[in-house]
Amino acid sequence: MLKEGMDKKEKKANPKAHKRLIDKNVNEETVNYYVRIAATLDEGFEGDEDRELFLRNVFIQLEKEDIHVFMHPSLQDVLVKLTELCNVEQTIKLLQILKDNTAELLNDGKARKVMCSLLLQVAEFSGGGKSKEQQEHLEELQEVFLEICQSLKGDVENVLVVKTVLQVLSGHVNMSAKDIGMKRNKTTWNYTPPTEFIQTFQEMCEEIFSLDDIQEKVEHNKASMVLTHVFPLLHKVDTPTCHKFIRKYLTLSGVLTDHEKFQWLVSDSRGSFLMQTIIECCSDEIYTELYSSVCKGHLLSLAVHPQANFVLESLIKGAKDKEQFEEIFVELKENFEDILAFNHLRVITSLAKAACQLKTCQMKLVKHLLRAFHCFEPEDRQIMFVPLLATLTTYEVYFGIEEGSDKPENENPTLGKVNIHGSLILQTLLEFKNPKYVVNSLLHMTTKNLQCLACDPSGSHVMEVYFKSTTVTEKNKAAMVDRLQDVLQDIACSSCGSWIIETMWTELPLPQKTVIVKALAKHDRRLAGDQYGRFIHRNCGVSTYINSVRNWTEMQTSSQKKRKMFEDILQTSGTKKKKKKE
Repeated sequence: MLKEGMDKKEKKANPKAHKRLIDKNVNEETVNYYVRIAATLDEGFEGDEDRELFLRNVFIQLEKEDIHVFMHPSLQDVLVKLTELCNVEQTIKLLQILKDNTAELLNDGKARKVMCSLLLQVAEFSGGGKSKEQQEHLEELQEVFLEICQSLKGDVENVLVVKTVLQVLSGHVNMSAKDIGMKRNKTTWNYTPPTEFIQTFQEMCEEIFSLDDIQEKVEHNKASMVLTHVFPLLHKVDTPTCHKFIRKYLTLSGVLTDHEKFQWLVSDSRGSFLMQTIIECCSDEIYTELYSSVCKGHLLSLAVHPQANFVLESLIKGAKDKEQFEEIFVELKENFEDILAFNHLRVITSLAKAACQLKTCQMKLVKHLLRAFHCFEPEDRQIMFVPLLATLTTYEVYFGIEEGSDKPENENPTLGKVNIHGSLILQTLLEFKNPKYVVNSLLHMTTKNLQCLACDPSGSHVMEVYFKSTTVTEKNKAAMVDRLQDVLQDIACSSCGSWIIETMWTELPLPQKTVIVKALAKHDRRLAGDQYGRFIHRNCGVSTYINSVRNWTEMQTSSQKKRKMFEDILQTSGTKKKKKKE
């Protein structure tokens, strides 16, 4: 009876226990032991002493286990948990097991996760804030780790393990627990690595690029993945060497001079990611050479390709000056509608952001977007720019105009769900030097559609930027407040909309705040009782305004003076820091 109760408890702790894969080298008793350990770790402990005693006993047992325990598919999660909990001495002992059985563990896909989790403990103990006990054993820990690194030199097959080792060596560790299927709590560290780590890191990179068959290996997907991790790390650790290896790879592969080879590489998802990484990490000279040799004249084919469009996005972001960007823009400007048809909106977003940053081609870009959504001509269509771009629909589709007809099915359609990319483009356009087309369109939207925009998860950010933008005039911001005053209470009671009221309150002067609080005061009870509205009710001082307009005005004036004084202090502090740098 007692055994039956234990079995039920085990099944509850691990519902898939009955489906456990059997490894002939690990008996069922051992597997059940670690399953019970997993359940105990999940339940927790009464005190730290109990936890330490439990873990010490577990690690004593784990150190005695056969290597096949680390490779058992049912034990991966619990072993990853345990490796994260081990102290520096336990880590050293487990690393010794790893070092003595590296080849066998690398050949097992499941065991690599445990290996990586254990290797991340080296980063945990190599960072700052080490205890005296950890400091004493740190040198031994690093020696064992460096020995493991030696066995991985030139390896481009075991991507996950090589990536982990390179990150730990560089001192820039940023692993994704979700991506690699590891249930670790901590996967990010930044620290100054010892000289030996940097030296080994450089040796490992050198080894990869010294392989006789580097080109054949690079054409293999796994090798491409390794390089996407090598270049960013190398760029942080040794930028000139990074540029040297990028040129070496581009030259050996022929990608730098042969458009067909370039197109072949970026047509693959991993190759595309590799090229994005190269563009982000390369020197200005290599970027210009790459653009001129294999990209110029072929931008549209990149823009409409399902994988290569991401490379074009990086190319646009990497434009070094106005002239370079203008060349890219001129080649793409007549094809906005084609790019939008393929739903490659990130390309358009990148163009808008680059135009904003470099302060060029802004009005041209907006006009070509108007044409792409069929609202540039006739001129009275231009007021529909924001609803069309927000929902990514052309004028005809938005109004339900059938081919050969001029009459819309619905003369005043309700704004649908806002597309996140449409929102991002609109946010950028509002930062342009002259955002008149977007501002004019927003001010011509119906009150109902403005409310929809403000309460939409993506659309609310457009309204936020509208009130924060330095290029939208105070007059236009005041006009927007007037347009919204009849629906402010509805916006305030929305999870997204309440944030817009907060933004308006922070950014607008006293006359517009008065308009807002006057409108909100009419719905005092509703706001006070709403989960979102009550915060607006409190922050806008609605109760104070109802009881005494004079007291509310004095309170707001005092608050504005304090904010202005605080901003001046911050501005002065920022100016002093700049002067010191100069």
